[in-house]
Amino acid sequence: MKNIFKMLLVSVVAFMFAACDTDVETKNPVNLTDPARTPEYYEALRAYKKSDHPVAFGWFGNWVGAGASLENSLRGLPDSVDFVSIWGNWRNLTPERKADLEYVQTVKGTRALVCFIVQNVGDQLTPEGEDATTFWGEGDEAIVKYANAICDTIDKYGYDGFDYDYEPNYGHRGNISGVPAAEKVFVEALSRRLGPKSGTDKMLVIDGEPQTINSELGPCFNYFIVQAYQCTGDANLDGRLQGTIMNFNGVLEPEEVAKKYIVTENFENFALAGGVSFTDRNGNEMMSLEGMARWQPIINGKKVQKGGIGTYHMEYEYMAGKQPSYPALRKGIQIMNPAIK
Repeated sequence: MKNIFKMLLVSVVAFMFAACDTDVETKNPVNLTDPARTPEYYEALRAYKKSDHPVAFGWFGNWVGAGASLENSLRGLPDSVDFVSIWGNWRNLTPERKADLEYVQTVKGTRALVCFIVQNVGDQLTPEGEDATTFWGEGDEAIVKYANAICDTIDKYGYDGFDYDYEPNYGHRGNISGVPAAEKVFVEALSRRLGPKSGTDKMLVIDGEPQTINSELGPCFNYFIVQAYQCTGDANLDGRLQGTIMNFNGVLEPEEVAKKYIVTENFENFALAGGVSFTDRNGNEMMSLEGMARWQPIINGKKVQKGGIGTYHMEYEYMAGKQPSYPALRKGIQIMNPAIK
């Protein structure tokens, strides 16, 4: 009976959040210290983010964590953004960035990941002036040492996981990326401390080319994030998903792949418009981020849940000449999770 009561309480709190969130964020798109945001509101927000739903994601760049504008602060993101990957300025955190990170993690339940392209052992972490081979060594031992250094960095700064930017067929092939045996050693080493196989609450996601990585590594990742930039319609997204399903055939069920599958648009270029022109499978026209939010994967004739949507350089949509800030992302969140913004 106690467990049933707890479940009912969580459901009621989540419903309260769903009912109140739209009004709060629409009326107060900038003032994130508004008294209307009660402790109960944030408790419901955090509970929502732990629930099973299509997520809102983005790569966040130009991070400062302070200033007159919230454009360069995580605090300025819509409350219902589930997690972000810090693009660029993730190391040597200033007191302002530390405070900004801690606030969104503890109050809003927003998770933040370190993200960078991995080609070779030591990328981004080899000390300046050091030779990578001399510092890390060679072979599998060096790969494991490097993977553990990534995990140590995440722990050092208090991040929630790692976004492995994997793009071997787009100019980023090295002694890890594009080498199946090395990729296996690298990801398996990461997955002992991050991701669904680790037994921890830390995340491990892959972006770029999940459709080409070793199929046996699929269960190591929380999400497959696809750079579906300038996507023109459902047919494009259907094809991309099918390629990833085929890659993990025999390892993950198609529905599992779809539920991990996050599609993203390039807001470094298209933030003001909300994407590019997009046509769904019924001939309806809209902008691409909205289309991604409305898109539902179809497997064996049945609509199934997708992982979610996201934007690259999401901060470029802050204000964007409109009110409230992040209008396209908020609309996408509302479409995927009605009454939530």
